[in-house]
Amino acid sequence: MRSIETLDVLSAPEWDELVAGIEGELFLTRRWMRCLARAFDLHFEAVVERETHGLVGGIPYVRVRDMRGDRIVVLPFSDMAPPPIVGLDQWFRLVEPLMRYGVPITVCAPSGVAMASDERFKVDTTAVRQVIDLDAELPELMLRMSSQPRRHIRRAEREGIVFRPAESRDHLRDFYDLHLQVRKHRYQLLCQPFSLFEAIWDEFLSTDNGCLLLGFDGDTVVGGCLLLIAGDSLCYKYAASHAEYRSRGASHGAVAGAMAVGLERGMARLDLGRSDTAQPGLIDFKRRFGATASDLSRFTWAPDHYQPDVASTEIVTSLSKLLTSADVPDSVTEQAGNLLYKVFA
Repeated sequence: MRSIETLDVLSAPEWDELVAGIEGELFLTRRWMRCLARAFDLHFEAVVERETHGLVGGIPYVRVRDMRGDRIVVLPFSDMAPPPIVGLDQWFRLVEPLMRYGVPITVCAPSGVAMASDERFKVDTTAVRQVIDLDAELPELMLRMSSQPRRHIRRAEREGIVFRPAESRDHLRDFYDLHLQVRKHRYQLLCQPFSLFEAIWDEFLSTDNGCLLLGFDGDTVVGGCLLLIAGDSLCYKYAASHAEYRSRGASHGAVAGAMAVGLERGMARLDLGRSDTAQPGLIDFKRRFGATASDLSRFTWAPDHYQPDVASTEIVTSLSKLLTSADVPDSVTEQAGNLLYKVFA
């Protein structure tokens, strides 16, 4: 006997059993969803199929209602979220209840998933996921890199930059300040709320399901990366470095440090995450470490005669550019992210 029902994901421990071991597991876990719920006040549900022994498939989602209009996202602020389904027939059974809401649906998943055959969904392949297999000791993995990262890693060592896990929650703020500055001054983007990083600390780092790896010049934090564990993957979720230390190897040293952490913890791979194809420099940066790439696609469906609110999207984009201008204090830019970042879901 099978039944289809709607599940409150965060109150259903059986959900984590369903997603264990599948591609993109990190972003499908309740641990990750709790971080997003805490930072953005999101409610996570799933349309699931159940047999006598438990769940056999599901589509997790968030219903978003804001100035950009109503929509369903699977899942917001996640590199990818391939629904844990088995075959196209199950996809059709589970997506129908979502389509009856009559609002646009967006899913980000690897390009080869079963739902790719659903011709009702538009497919845009605009990103890649890059992964380093941790199948050898660090010296061997270093030899697989191109000469540029090896040179920068040695430069960081000569400069005396030492990478080690954060021992205090106080260092989380040091890392966040670097992250905000990179997003603002290098990319002119708003930053995620600090509350998201606090939630990640509580859900992942304080339970030894991740690591905040920081690069120190003496007592000064000059770079680092936030690493999260899901299954046998170590996910390189966020990274930042001080502008004055990038040429001194801080960014490259952080990746090498993350590889060392992954090996120490017995991880099978270091997942360097999603990079949009509009960011060829970032893709090339990761490729030079020996990372292999696979396509990620954005699957979208909208009801007939749906018209997106283009004006609201343009207003949010313009506000973001204005509030990340160099002459705007960083404290104001941070508050703008607290208020506006959720709109990008």
